[in-house]
Amino acid sequence: MYYHVGRGLVMSKRDREQVIRRIIDMEDRISNCQRCGTVIRCIRKPSLGKGDLEPELLMVLESDNQYSRDINRMIELRNLIKTGLGFEKIYHTYLVRCQPKACPLYNSINCYTHRKLLDKEYRCVLSQKACEGIPIHPNNESIIACLSFLMEEISILNPKYLVLFGERVAEYVLRAYGFFEKPDLNHCYRFNGLTVIPSVDEGSFSLLECQQIKRNL
Repeated sequence: MYYHVGRGLVMSKRDREQVIRRIIDMEDRISNCQRCGTVIRCIRKPSLGKGDLEPELLMVLESDNQYSRDINRMIELRNLIKTGLGFEKIYHTYLVRCQPKACPLYNSINCYTHRKLLDKEYRCVLSQKACEGIPIHPNNESIIACLSFLMEEISILNPKYLVLFGERVAEYVLRAYGFFEKPDLNHCYRFNGLTVIPSVDEGSFSLLECQQIKRNL
């Protein structure tokens, strides 16, 4: 239930607590997920969404990459959305929760172990050094395994707008909503009160994208 404050709508305390409970439950299931065994061995913990729990706009990135782990760059991206599109309440999350890595050392012993290969200090237990795995794009199997968590998160947070960063993110999420054509970047797709906006990846997103999106809202 929502109630009016000034010109806006605010979630009731009871509904906010329910959202928090549902998010915590979902995050617990993500943390205990074993769907991608070969990926999670080199992941200390999965990436979880962050932001306002009553978002007007939800941003979806492919995975928690070097860009998203740079706090300053994420602040810049959020501020660009705020100034360029006029949204204040923003939440960001990921299509894939565990960033896969390419690691020759891991591949050489893959068939011999099923244990976690990162310790609490994020050192590789094989080399006793900081993890040297190179982040790579998730494969189709990882995306499909994780997609249900993203769709659940969107359902829980119930934003009015969804920005999908990158064509792969756009392709999978739009298909989940029944749009099977090639994504038309910076244009709007409507689904049951939700406006879904595919765009370029987060590193290429600029004021120009904001202007194009705003014309199509």
